[in-house]
Amino acid sequence: MEVISIVVVILDMKGMFGHITKSLAGKLIIAIGLIILIGGGISCYILLSAGKRNLINNAIRNTASYSDLIKKSTRFSMLTFHKESIQQTINSVGSAENIKGVRIFDSKGKILYSSSHEEIGHMADRSLPACTGCHSDSDKPSITLKTENQWTIYTGSEGYRLLNFVDPIYNEPTCYTSACHVHPQEQKVLGILETNFSLFSVDENIRKQTIEITIYAVIFMSISSIILYFVLRRFVLKPVSTLSSAMKKVSEGDLEHKALIDSKDEMRLLADTFNLMTKDLKTARKKMENWTKTLEDEVAKKTSALKNSQDKLIQAEKLASLGRLTADVAHEIRNPLTVIGGFARRLYKIASGAKEREYSELVAAEVERLEKILRDVLTFSRDARCHLERHDITEVIRDTLKMYEDFCDDQSIKMEVQEAENLPLVLIDRDQVMQSIGNLIINAIDTMSGGSIRITSGKEDLHNVPYVFIKVSDTGKGIPADKLPFIFEPFFSTKEIGHGTGLGLSITRKIIEEHGGFIRVESIEGKGSVFTLYFPYQSEEESLKIKCWEYMECCRDKDATIKCPAYSNFGRICWAVAGTFCAGKVQGTFAQKYEDCRKCKFYQGVKNREI
Repeated sequence: MEVISIVVVILDMKGMFGHITKSLAGKLIIAIGLIILIGGGISCYILLSAGKRNLINNAIRNTASYSDLIKKSTRFSMLTFHKESIQQTINSVGSAENIKGVRIFDSKGKILYSSSHEEIGHMADRSLPACTGCHSDSDKPSITLKTENQWTIYTGSEGYRLLNFVDPIYNEPTCYTSACHVHPQEQKVLGILETNFSLFSVDENIRKQTIEITIYAVIFMSISSIILYFVLRRFVLKPVSTLSSAMKKVSEGDLEHKALIDSKDEMRLLADTFNLMTKDLKTARKKMENWTKTLEDEVAKKTSALKNSQDKLIQAEKLASLGRLTADVAHEIRNPLTVIGGFARRLYKIASGAKEREYSELVAAEVERLEKILRDVLTFSRDARCHLERHDITEVIRDTLKMYEDFCDDQSIKMEVQEAENLPLVLIDRDQVMQSIGNLIINAIDTMSGGSIRITSGKEDLHNVPYVFIKVSDTGKGIPADKLPFIFEPFFSTKEIGHGTGLGLSITRKIIEEHGGFIRVESIEGKGSVFTLYFPYQSEEESLKIKCWEYMECCRDKDATIKCPAYSNFGRICWAVAGTFCAGKVQGTFAQKYEDCRKCKFYQGVKNREI
């Protein structure tokens, strides 16, 4: 029965321990308790060792003091060979508390003086702790005496420990020069002074100190453990229990339950995250419950979006068809219009009256305006044919300004030029770029009466590509914010009816995009506008390296039917000219495949200078 009871107790303890090890609280308490126990044990051991060492060192110092006192007290008596005085001093010191014996040996090991009179005249037993602890060679004790091992501790016959301290008596000049002594000068050690000090009181102090420190350590660790338990219970175990309970409720389907923790630490953050997750689960469940209705609404919504996209495609096709029709009509109108203009100018020359000359001049001016509109329509409707060559942007700007200097002077408009130094030569079509700059200057002049136009050139890095830019800024009326998104649309104009065609900015943007660049505009109504033309720059050194079509093997360099804006001048910066970073439509097959050129290996290789 007793065996069965023991087995039951062991099984109960095993089950309890298994339950504790499966609990976070139990693991924390056990782990921190072990840390406190080990740390406290190490601290106690260090304190006890230090205390014991200090007490022993004090006992050694006391014994050394006694030994030194005996040597000094007997010095004169030894010089005068007063045996009775020496023995009396030995007896006096040997009767002191904790001194269990004092002996003086000669160099041969014979006891000359002792606090125990029966030992006088006997030879020292060289197996005693006093001898073996201080001599490395028992046959030559006076020569091999080690000064660093002058003391040793052993257990006496009475059962307590004794500190045995030996102090050599050296042959000093006052000894071997004295008339009453016969010791030769060559003899280094005349004898040994041995003092036995009782460590009974020291051991008692060590024992008491050990008990006191152990008690203090146990009390400290117990109080620390109790405080730690309540701290863990308050700040860890209780919040964890709250979260555990909330999780159980949620797992049972109660998504209304919330974990409420009033602390302001990570536990509160964890509870808030759990509550947010529960809220999302609740929303998701409601959405799933109403999925049938939501699905119908989503299908209708997507259908509407597809219809809108289809309408936009149809509208774009209509605009394209309208552009082609407009180009055909413009061609048909241009010939008779040229005839009318020619006859109007001829009538102006042969007219005799003022009225006839005025009417013919008006007809010729209107015909010239219509011809300009037709030129713009044709320019916009036909595909641009760029002949790219490397030019200095600064020279292009200067040549363009020469055409408008007189006109600006007539309008009291000041032209300012701010040129950057050492700009690289850029691949451009000189005439088309001059036309783009001219369109911007004309638009600025039309919105101003006085003021200034500033032309600025420079260099800027965008999307890991260097760009050379031309910036045209004016101090005109500016563009209203609600009209700014439409200024590049064909035939849209903010000018009065009869002034302009609404194609200048559309043509400018088309030219810049054909160059692989883009245009930006900033405008504040009442203060003016800033138009910036960006041209991508690829150095001749870069042009000699592997191109994107060679690296990607897309056959753009072999199949002329495959169109790519990057071919054949911008093979090292294709992501900015034909990829997802370009301002126009993405035309590269691989750019459409990756949806983001930053994922492309060629882009990464060029960026990191690995290709």
